[in-house]
Amino acid sequence: MTDIAFVKPQIIVISSVAPELTSAGQVILHRHLSNLTDWEVSVISNPYQFTNSVKDRWQTRLIRRLEYTRFHRLSYDLQVLDQGKSWLNIVNDAQKLYTKDIQNSIVLTVAHGDGCWAAQSFAQKYKLPLVSIFHDWWPDIPNIHRPLKSLLLQRFRQLYLKSDLTLCVSEGMQEALGEHNNSSVLYPIPEHLNNVAPFTASQKTNPVEFLKVIYFGNLYDYADDLGNLLNLTKSNSKVRVEVRGSNPNWTTEFKQEMRDRNLWLDFAPRKDLNNWSISADAFLVVMSFDPNLQKRMETSFPSKLPEYAQFGKPIVIWGPEYCSAIKWGKTGDRAVCITDKDPKTLVTALENLQQQPNLLKHYSQEAKFASQNEFNPVIIQNQFLESMQNILQ
Repeated sequence: MTDIAFVKPQIIVISSVAPELTSAGQVILHRHLSNLTDWEVSVISNPYQFTNSVKDRWQTRLIRRLEYTRFHRLSYDLQVLDQGKSWLNIVNDAQKLYTKDIQNSIVLTVAHGDGCWAAQSFAQKYKLPLVSIFHDWWPDIPNIHRPLKSLLLQRFRQLYLKSDLTLCVSEGMQEALGEHNNSSVLYPIPEHLNNVAPFTASQKTNPVEFLKVIYFGNLYDYADDLGNLLNLTKSNSKVRVEVRGSNPNWTTEFKQEMRDRNLWLDFAPRKDLNNWSISADAFLVVMSFDPNLQKRMETSFPSKLPEYAQFGKPIVIWGPEYCSAIKWGKTGDRAVCITDKDPKTLVTALENLQQQPNLLKHYSQEAKFASQNEFNPVIIQNQFLESMQNILQ
């Protein structure tokens, strides 16, 4: 009797956000897909990476040419109108290389950029299940003209409704997108840390000498807020704030001062970043107070929050009342939540935290509990895999 060879199911990734160790969304996708043993993963390359490809359509070449000129806004408009057609030649060519039955496959995309429209078209053409991950409120991100923004929003919602499974980064994202017969919340998966040093400050009966608060990640969007905070705390004897991230929009003099004081640090390899994080007494999450970004703050969920929780230390969230992170932190008093835009209010809260060992202990325990439950990378990965498996049944 001849044995029937087991054919692994396949995940076909067609997405502008690729599984790579670069930005937050790409890192999250990489963590989900990099170590799968029971699945084959095929990633379709982004056509915009092939600058000299003979398969480029004239529309694609025009979009790329305009992107770095004063007409860059028009290039984004054209991308919306093109609706992912620049992907089709590469997607169709890649399909010819598949050695297994394509029907045992799932199409996976992230609702960001124009790759998701190609994924939707490809899944529909081959009658494959479409799984869409919603990390950001994409219609509010590209700098496009108002009529096209309305069109983009319409397509964004249509992608949600047409997907066989939607994985939303937050409850706020799920609520904003509306009803769906197969939608779930999937928090950003953090790195799985081993042998992280325990939070010693939570065991003390006296206040810590000074509270070391750290922030790493996006300095571009939060440069003003973090700059004001650093300026207030740079000589504070009770609170020390340190940040890591790429070049913020600060004055040359202020940058140099923060460098000299070792308060603004460069990005570091993961091991060094973890060692620096272990040295902290608390972690800071910042969400924008800009009213123009309200929808994004309501729907996005900062990936650094699950990352921070892995260290079992207090999490301090500074943002508007309506943002997803504040709502998470206030549920069950899981984090120190500051909803006043004035950085002086935040500094007062940090000074209060420094003086109260019981508060340090409470919020460190809350972070540890979150790391073992909703932010547990094993639980999040299992949720992701079970969702994918259920789609093929």
